[in-house]
Amino acid sequence: MVNPRSESWPAMGTRTALDETRRGAILNAALDCFLLHGVAGTTIEDLRSASGASVGCIYHHFGSKEQLAATLYVQILASYQNAFLASLKTSRSARAGVEGAVRHHLRWVAARPSQARYLFHCREPEVVSESNRAANELNVNFYAEAGRWLAGHVSRGHIRALAPELYHALWMGPSLEYTRQWLAGSNRPWDRLTGERQLAEAAWNVLRAVR
Repeated sequence: MVNPRSESWPAMGTRTALDETRRGAILNAALDCFLLHGVAGTTIEDLRSASGASVGCIYHHFGSKEQLAATLYVQILASYQNAFLASLKTSRSARAGVEGAVRHHLRWVAARPSQARYLFHCREPEVVSESNRAANELNVNFYAEAGRWLAGHVSRGHIRALAPELYHALWMGPSLEYTRQWLAGSNRPWDRLTGERQLAEAAWNVLRAVR
């Protein structure tokens, strides 16, 4: 029997760090597998081989392949939304916030194309059913935070008053479509910098209050 006080017994912090490292490796491997084969087409053996983790380790951390796929989706969604909201909260003006959010989206997609493809394109039924509750909670909080930011600038006369459902469509809809085509493999050249300037300006022009 191992003596828990002996030097061979890993400290609790060390074991936690090791668990997080293994968990991260599984998630990274899962992203590659799911993009290549789809969630339904990926097997546990695919995940084991790609991650180097045992089958038992995969089930220990995630319970099932479907829960792994949902965890990956929710983690990426939270990362995207947190960075989006951070760009709003640190903006110094309504225009800086509106344009900064567009720039955040385009730069985030350009820096993380695999995560973006999974977030925006890989919503298979298995992912939807397993992630629905957590994703809904994130979305409710996200739109509430963004809505409060917008409301503040509407009340100060910086941004035009619109129905809530119109803001996201007018603000981010063109940028989402622009990156969707790129992620889907559009033959057109990806000119992020030019697109960034034009889309950011267009978003501000459609949301700014007309005086």
